[in-house]
Amino acid sequence: MKKGIIVLLIAVLVSGFAFAGFTGNAKITLGTDLDAKTFGFGNWATGKYTFSFTYDTLAAAKDAHETDLWAEIAAEGSVKLSSTAQLAADSDVHAVANPSAEAAGAIKATFKITKANIHVKDFTFGILNMGKGPNYAASYYVDDDGNPIYNVLGGPVRFVPGFTVSYKDYNAGFGIKGSWNDEKVSIATAGWVETKAFKFGENEEISAQAGAYAQYYNTDLVGGRKFAGVALKGGYAAEKLTANAAADLQIIRAGGENVFAFEASADATYTINENGKAGVNVYSVYDKVALVPTTYSEKVKLDAKLWAEYKFDFNGTTLATTGYVEVRDALLEAKREISVYAKETLTVMDGKLALEFSELYKIVAKTLKLTAKATYTADKFVAWAAIKDITFAFSDSFAITALKPELGIKSTKVIENAEVGLVWTGANFVKTEDAKKVGSIEAYAKIAF
Repeated sequence: MKKGIIVLLIAVLVSGFAFAGFTGNAKITLGTDLDAKTFGFGNWATGKYTFSFTYDTLAAAKDAHETDLWAEIAAEGSVKLSSTAQLAADSDVHAVANPSAEAAGAIKATFKITKANIHVKDFTFGILNMGKGPNYAASYYVDDDGNPIYNVLGGPVRFVPGFTVSYKDYNAGFGIKGSWNDEKVSIATAGWVETKAFKFGENEEISAQAGAYAQYYNTDLVGGRKFAGVALKGGYAAEKLTANAAADLQIIRAGGENVFAFEASADATYTINENGKAGVNVYSVYDKVALVPTTYSEKVKLDAKLWAEYKFDFNGTTLATTGYVEVRDALLEAKREISVYAKETLTVMDGKLALEFSELYKIVAKTLKLTAKATYTADKFVAWAAIKDITFAFSDSFAITALKPELGIKSTKVIENAEVGLVWTGANFVKTEDAKKVGSIEAYAKIAF
């Protein structure tokens, strides 16, 4: 209880303060230790800062120059409340500083060098690490933040210490480290190159870009494989039609043999008019990994999706519809699934009332999932009622396997600069163990900084 009070007091005290400032440096070395018998690049990024506390991120940069030979560095730092954090400063390479966790309580401080470059006229050398190799094919599925969910192949990423270089949108990176003894020389090295994006056609509607990469080591290294590959991508963009295709192709040294691997994706979108469009996506991958010299793990995948969306407007009422038909793991009968999805949003009363419905039917699994939600937006509040995860299972017998209701109301008008709300979330009423449960009620107040 005492610690909780201390944390609360800290939260109140720190909210009005900000960073007093911080300094940092980044360094790259290339050398050999004749006594330890090691060689290669080394990258370090460190920082010191004096601060009070803040909830936001503070960035700093030094990039002014008067000559064609100059350096720039940029960093960001923040302090946040955390239930388990200690006071620490983090960089991409290592963590520094570790004051007393008891004194820090629930406060976490982070510091990161985000950029460290040396410019020589039109050349830019990055000294933080060897950077990322080209990686184009991971574009079929993305999460809520736009990051690829499937990303099997690609160039080396910070595989060993090194540097990057760029010139007029051409990019490259290289790294190396190693050691030696009386019996052998152990080495780990990686490199990559990438062209700029070329554009062709009368209106530059065709684009193309390519890259190549390689990674080699002759000793045990966690996460490392011997491989070489190329990455290719192209696109077409016109008024109505856009299309893209990408591929990562590799030769991997696995279990004493050379194995071909690939990851490829393609998509096309056709704009029907200002209210609608349709498209197709295709993704495929084959990758063979040696777990031990005689045992392999194979990743084989082929997915495809056909989708469309359209919006109808009439007399203050809007009906927006989206839908798709998708097959995942089309080549693997044991994992294959075909899904049909549709979503409808009806907006009436000049946008004050929205009715939303969705349906997802999985043909192989024989399940149907439904959702329904009504949202009313008034001048002072937003209220909603929803039934989520209404799931039907079709096998030898019919069953409803899930049913979760929700009611809520929230407002940003009651307290200035804050959101308050009340939400009731029901249990899964069709589960036997939840049959007598009535769910949970939560009242909340949220202040955003």
